[in-house]
Order: sequence, then C-alpha cells, then structure tokens
Amino acid sequence: MSEFLINISDMGPVAASLETRASMALIAALGFVLGFAMNRGSICTVTATRELVSERRPARFIALIECAAWAALVYAIVETAPKTQEGWSPLGYLVPAAIFLGLGTYVNGACVFGSVGHIGNGELGFAFTFLGMYAVVYCEALLDLLPHQPPTSAPPSFELALLALALLAIVALRLAISRRSESNFRQLTLVMGAIGITSAILTILAPGFSISASVGPIASIPVASALISVCMFGGSLVSARLRRHGFLLEWPTMATIVRRTLAGILMGLGALLIPGGNDTLLLIGFPTGAWQAALAYVLFVATLAALIVKFGSMARPWS
Repeated sequence: MSEFLINISDMGPVAASLETRASMALIAALGFVLGFAMNRGSICTVTATRELVSERRPARFIALIECAAWAALVYAIVETAPKTQEGWSPLGYLVPAAIFLGLGTYVNGACVFGSVGHIGNGELGFAFTFLGMYAVVYCEALLDLLPHQPPTSAPPSFELALLALALLAIVALRLAISRRSESNFRQLTLVMGAIGITSAILTILAPGFSISASVGPIASIPVASALISVCMFGGSLVSARLRRHGFLLEWPTMATIVRRTLAGILMGLGALLIPGGNDTLLLIGFPTGAWQAALAYVLFVATLAALIVKFGSMARPWS
C-alpha cells in the first residue's frame, strides 16, 4: 500500500484520487482506533513501572510486551518489514538518549501512550508535553544539528508460528499472574491487540510515523502524520466520553504548563537521539529484534524505576 502511494503520480488522475482518499480514510480510522484503545486500556509505562517496583505487580509490563508481539505478528503475516526514516543511533547517543527519555517521562508522569489517554480524559496540561516534543523535533529539522543515520528496514526476527505461540504464552502468563489482582484482563487483552495491530499497519502505510515525533516529515504521505495525530486524540476523547458519565476539561496551571513542557522537551530529546520514543522501541524495535531498541528500553525503564524508588511516582491517577 505505501509503495503504491509513493508512486501515485504514475497512475491516472481519477484512480490516484480514489486510492488516496481510500488510504487516507483507512489511516484516519486506524488512528482513531489507536487513540481509543490507549485511553480505554489505561496503559502507560510509568504506571507499569510503578506497579512493578512498588507493588511487585508485573502484569502491565507483560501487557506491553504482548503489544509488541501483536505488532510483530502483523509484520510477519503481511511479510512487510517496518521501516524507520533514521537508523538507530550509536551508543554515544543511545545511552544518554534513553536516560533523557526516562527522566522526561518521570517528570511528565506518563509516557506517550499515557499522555494520549490523559488528554482524552480532558487533562489539557498533557498537550504541552507534545508541544515540548514537537518543538524539539521542529528545531532540529530547522537547524539540522544532528548527524543522520541511514534508514533501516529489518525483517521480523521470528517465524509466524513461533510468534503466535509466543503471543499465546505471554497472554497465559499474564492471566496466571493477574488472576487475583487484575479485574480487567479481557479488556486489557483486547486493548493490547488493538494497539499492536493498528500501530503496525500505520507503520506500514506511513513509514516513519512516531507518536513521539509525529510532526516530522513523512516521505510517502506528507499529511499522514497530522491526520493520524488528530484522529488518535479524537479517538481518546471519544473513549473517555463513552466510559464516563460526566466530562470536564481540566485547565492547567502555569506550574503544570512549565513542568509538562519541560518534560516534553526531555522526552523529545530522547526520542530524537534514539531515534524514537517508547512507542517506536516497543512496536518497531522489538518486533525486528533490534538490540539497540532493547538496550534503550531497558535503560529507559531503569531510569524510571530508579527515580520512582528514590522520589516516588509522579503519575496522575487515571480518571
């Protein structure tokens, strides 16, 4: 599909127009489902880390790996390798980038998944997190300060049958662990599947898309990034409205604006240097077996865990 869009000028004007509209409609629908699922699942790496280190509950971390397994399954089924516009950075950039990402996520109180969900709940302060991230991406694109790595495209690391068995094993493990403590097992399973599947398909249709840097240029469809972002936040908003009887917008204080913007800048720096936020690490790096993604994610989570143990969690309760 994405190759077709890149070469759309080779088609007749009528066919090209119809194909473009159909592709945009599909991208919009997938973006909506992605945002809806993020809000409905209340899934966030900060929450998962807090539950792991403070409450010894690993179920949400297992769910995040489950999400990555769903994405890998999609890549294997369609036999299409996920592509990144920039290759993984060398260790000199990767290590501090992961620490920046962890520090910014801690200050923010939510990762990119959780931030989308909080915005859907009406917590407008989290919009400044994305403003900070986008400012970093925009400034780097304007000034071209960093060396660029060649794009990477690695095929999924495992066979389809092995991925399916691994996914079943992950779900079974989470069921065994969360049987007594997790009341929403079925909903979380559906949410992880929805996020993994829609993210993988969006990565194929719009190569290079990242929630953490979605104002960056998209080579194949210039407006795809903005369309996905708008529909994603719209889906999160609709999800919150459906599961809550009342809905109020929470206007941020000046202190909240400063903190969220600073957090977004730190998260943006990390995502720029890796390149990619925790969404890219989980949904592109893990399925392709990239050791750089595994290392960055471990350092990112370790930074979060150390800060939570030392200072406590700054995560907002899920509304």
